[in-house]
Amino acid sequence: MKTYSDITLTAAPFVYTRLPASKINICILSLLGIQILILALSADLYALLNIIFSVLGVIFIENLIRYLNGSKLSLSLETIISGVLIGFFMPTEIGFIFVFALSAFSLFITKTVFGGIGKNWINPTAFAVCIAYISHPEAFPPVLANFSLLRENGSFFAVMEANGLIRLKADFTITSFFNSLILHSVGVTLPEGYISLFLNSTSVIPAFRYNIITLLSSIVLFSVKAVDFIIPAAFIAVYSLLVWVFGMVPVSHTYFTGDILSALLTGGVLFSAFFVMTEPSSSPKTKYGKLMAGTLMGLFGFFICVQGASPAGIFFTIILTNIISPLIERLEIKIQAKKRSRYE
Repeated sequence: MKTYSDITLTAAPFVYTRLPASKINICILSLLGIQILILALSADLYALLNIIFSVLGVIFIENLIRYLNGSKLSLSLETIISGVLIGFFMPTEIGFIFVFALSAFSLFITKTVFGGIGKNWINPTAFAVCIAYISHPEAFPPVLANFSLLRENGSFFAVMEANGLIRLKADFTITSFFNSLILHSVGVTLPEGYISLFLNSTSVIPAFRYNIITLLSSIVLFSVKAVDFIIPAAFIAVYSLLVWVFGMVPVSHTYFTGDILSALLTGGVLFSAFFVMTEPSSSPKTKYGKLMAGTLMGLFGFFICVQGASPAGIFFTIILTNIISPLIERLEIKIQAKKRSRYE
């Protein structure tokens, strides 16, 4: 009887349309590394310590689980990414020892209770931030989606300025350039202050700060197909539409006047959309499931975060969607079965 143990199979006739998992993880870590470098150049020691101890916490618990299961110890890139993301969403003065314990506990719970290694259906980053916010709300920025504050200050951006948003020195120059040379011709005026939200919002949470770097990183992620665009695109579209249409109704009883920019550029919305919502082990697998998840996140995000600047609302949004993931999975199976039945 002939054996084929020495035969090497090639990938032909299949063609890979995206990077392998190892290169995807390297790409994500490299992009996160840009913001880590900015933190280092700005000498933000507390933020760097939070990220370092968060990574140490998840590495420790990952290898403890492997040891208890009789597996070899290893350094997983997926685990390191989870640790980096948790560290990015921690307020700078929350305490790096707490961050170490939190990241270890969160990964342990999501890996052992909610599915197992590589297939947990609760997002570990969102889970960790929710626990941190519940246990230490004083360390997070204040909730600004207060209707009385909005009525008093007139706009959501004015509320943010009254609560400590610092405009960059270049804000006026860049805003004037855009208004006079680009936006004037289409009848649009960009108020001062939004450039600061793009470049550096000076938040105590590092992931909330550098929206311009996050946007550029998303272009790289999508162009090399390191992450799928369906969930973040559906989320941003639904959330932005709801904010624009209904955002100011409780304040001024007017429709189509909500501030989309402030909603997207505060509360870590963009960072979460591109780096957290796309986490593969807690995301649906089909395009239908991803579209449903992104739409639900947009709905939950509006009702929880309202017009933005919520310190942890986006993470409760992700957790709520994760809870519904089993239902989404059942719908995915039914849709796939219905599609197959057409060809049988």
